[in-house]
Amino acid sequence: MECLIALTQGWTARVDPWWYPRLRGYRWQARVAGRGGRWRYAGRSLRTPRGQVCVAMARVILGYQDVDTGEVLRPGKVGFVEMPDLATQCIDVREQNLYAGSSQDILRHRRKQPGASSQYIGVSYHRRRQCWQAYVRVQGRLSRVGEFPTEQEAAQARDQRVLELGLSPLVRLNLPGAQEWAHRRR
Repeated sequence: MECLIALTQGWTARVDPWWYPRLRGYRWQARVAGRGGRWRYAGRSLRTPRGQVCVAMARVILGYQDVDTGEVLRPGKVGFVEMPDLATQCIDVREQNLYAGSSQDILRHRRKQPGASSQYIGVSYHRRRQCWQAYVRVQGRLSRVGEFPTEQEAAQARDQRVLELGLSPLVRLNLPGAQEWAHRRR
């Protein structure tokens, strides 16, 4: 059963059936987020003695914030596995689409930036050497994986390094199905 909660600006939020009765009684807004306001998240404003507080639906679902008081129950950040769909104006706030972690975890899980030389994360084209370079960020430092003749080989090598380092739950893989299967076979 699909449970949708209406938001402002024509947006909707898809929630799990067990959260629907708890969340539908509030007025939720489609709040602007991201660079240039490209993304939305479901939130509501509360007036408290301390001032205005924003309650994010994703934080409520993962137990990081109280829906009634806006009180922070646990510190930390919450992110989406799949970002909100701009075409259908729907935000998927089901538990399977949410993850929690530090600011670094959220950054590691980001998507490829538009206008980059490669379609894959951690891969770029080196014009002078005319090859594809793969890299991964480990503890804030850029670690080179190597140089490769094709973009796909570089993406596969980067994913393999991520799996070897044990970063896969927090870092977005370029080719998730093939790499995880190959890593388990060894």
